[in-house]
Amino acid sequence: MNQRAFWNTVAATKTFSHPLDVARFSSLVSREASVLDYGCGYGRVCRELRSAGYSNIIGVDPSSAMIDRARAENPGITFQILDSDTLPFMAAPFDAVLLFSVLTCIVDDGEQHSVVREIERALRRGGILYVSDILLQEDDRNRERYDTGVRAFGRYGVFELEPGVRFRHLPRAWVEELMSGFVPLDFVEIEVTTMNGNPAKAFQYWGAKR
Repeated sequence: MNQRAFWNTVAATKTFSHPLDVARFSSLVSREASVLDYGCGYGRVCRELRSAGYSNIIGVDPSSAMIDRARAENPGITFQILDSDTLPFMAAPFDAVLLFSVLTCIVDDGEQHSVVREIERALRRGGILYVSDILLQEDDRNRERYDTGVRAFGRYGVFELEPGVRFRHLPRAWVEELMSGFVPLDFVEIEVTTMNGNPAKAFQYWGAKR
């Protein structure tokens, strides 16, 4: 099963909980700004942004089932299925892009770079990128998964959640390398609960397009 098929299968049941720092976001991005939620899932972050006064919001996701749920639960917000790695927008239409729990779903270095570069293309100069994702964990359960992943996939931090569905936890140094096209504003380590109910070390990165 690939990622798209996995998310289509679980779209109705999963709950995402990475916190949206509305106060920080609103200090950097005006309520009139054009905002893209890349990998929006069922639209939770878009809904929180609308509740905070943002009206020009678009959510995109490769899972058609997630988009169906997002549209059903969030009438009045625009959601689109992401059919390819290229965003269906002209260059630099957005003032801010959010990337919540997306990189963890991409195990390949090159594919992660492609996503970030495409987001960079979509942001205006000085636009804000806000990333929330999972760091490498230090507990025995995850270390065992990482060791198995090194043997199976050749990279520490990659693991198989179920047959054919792989995820990746990220070292800070790699995140900073990925974001080389942005002026770093902040990197905050936080605690989150994963979609399967496990506590995890995570981070929130803030950057501005150069």
